[in-house]
Amino acid sequence: MRLSKFVWTLGLLLALLSTSQAFKDFCHVKPKDVPLEPKCVYRSPDDEALTVDAKPEKVPENTNPRVWELSKANSRFALSLFKQLSQDKPSEANIFMSPISISTAFAMTKLGACNNTLKQIMNVFEFDTIKEKTSDQVHFFFAKLNCRLYRKKDKTTELISANRLFGEKSLAFSENYQNISELVYGAKLMPLNFKEKPELSRVTINDWISNKTEKRIQNTLPEGSLNSNTVLVLVNTIYFKGQWKSQFDKDKVFKADFYVSKSKTCPVSMMYQETKFRYGRFTEDKVQLLELPYRGEGITMVLILPLKGTPLSEVEENLDLKKLTGWLDNMRETTVSVHLPRFRIEDSFSLKEQLQAMGLEDIFSPRDASLSGILEDEANNLYISDAFHKAFIEVNEEGSKVAAATAVVAIGRSINLNQEVFMANRPFLLLIRESTINTMVFTGRVADPCDP
Repeated sequence: MRLSKFVWTLGLLLALLSTSQAFKDFCHVKPKDVPLEPKCVYRSPDDEALTVDAKPEKVPENTNPRVWELSKANSRFALSLFKQLSQDKPSEANIFMSPISISTAFAMTKLGACNNTLKQIMNVFEFDTIKEKTSDQVHFFFAKLNCRLYRKKDKTTELISANRLFGEKSLAFSENYQNISELVYGAKLMPLNFKEKPELSRVTINDWISNKTEKRIQNTLPEGSLNSNTVLVLVNTIYFKGQWKSQFDKDKVFKADFYVSKSKTCPVSMMYQETKFRYGRFTEDKVQLLELPYRGEGITMVLILPLKGTPLSEVEENLDLKKLTGWLDNMRETTVSVHLPRFRIEDSFSLKEQLQAMGLEDIFSPRDASLSGILEDEANNLYISDAFHKAFIEVNEEGSKVAAATAVVAIGRSINLNQEVFMANRPFLLLIRESTINTMVFTGRVADPCDP
């Protein structure tokens, strides 16, 4: 029996919203109109159905209830993975990732999963919390969710996702698997010669990711990540670029100290503006929240700042979707004096250990993995050897995009003491979300935004 490695990776860039061609056909159809029949289907037993909320939530207007549930499932996974990462990284380390991109990649993997491997994917990514119990329907609702995420809302804003399968050219991949991957996720199969030219294949895949992310994400697959036993590499990329609805004035940028920890400070270029934003101060939870909308309204950045004297680790430890949703629902528009550092974060890591710790174990095991729906030859057992993630974000006066600008010191600014003040001069959390259905596109921790 031959064991083959299946590596997936995703590259992403935070940096504008266009409709992805692959999702257009799904935006106005019903499940019965698009039969999706992967090899294996998992059905959650009724007595194990998870009731997440104590009382029913109001479904956002013009939103399919199952899409709303999927959005919440993705958000719960996002917070769980973030907590797992924060445990493994020092408190002074930045974190940045796209949880929706990771969920999408494993939803694509789920197309070929069976048995306990399929069950674990459904559980870890919380797909089994969707009231439509069968795993095959998750793909349909993912396509519907993508219709919401990747539709054009403003000419200055782009959110673009692209998927691709790279398969060993000597093997026969399941036609059904390929068809559903392309239909739902737009992931066409490109044959590569992993067996004889694994290094050239790695370069080809990294170049594809680079091209899809405006060359912001380089070398996602590290040296040695592919070898002659590699069978399939599944890639998901996501690219975002947006302009603030209310931009910061370049002439009001000034040098300030950022308090990385009690014993470490560093200089940052601090941006400033005073205007009306959605804001909340939650003294009981020791946090302030500020929402900065991008042009087009649909995409926003939410900043979560601990009150002075409260370590960010305390906020991270107690954060869950119910609490976060409560904060977001109780924010109100008010005039806020905002101090936010320019920052640029690049993060890359292997997901394998984090996902194993969350319960996704079989898929990484040569002995236990069940991915028999991917190849025509079921005797050629597959498993995932690793999963790689790489992310980038740059925030400046205009929004979230790459730009070169000289900091200008503004001296003698006066602050209205009667206004709310959001002084992000210490570690904080950020979320970039589609606000109408609260889908977390990116999450991160800004602990060290220090000027180079």
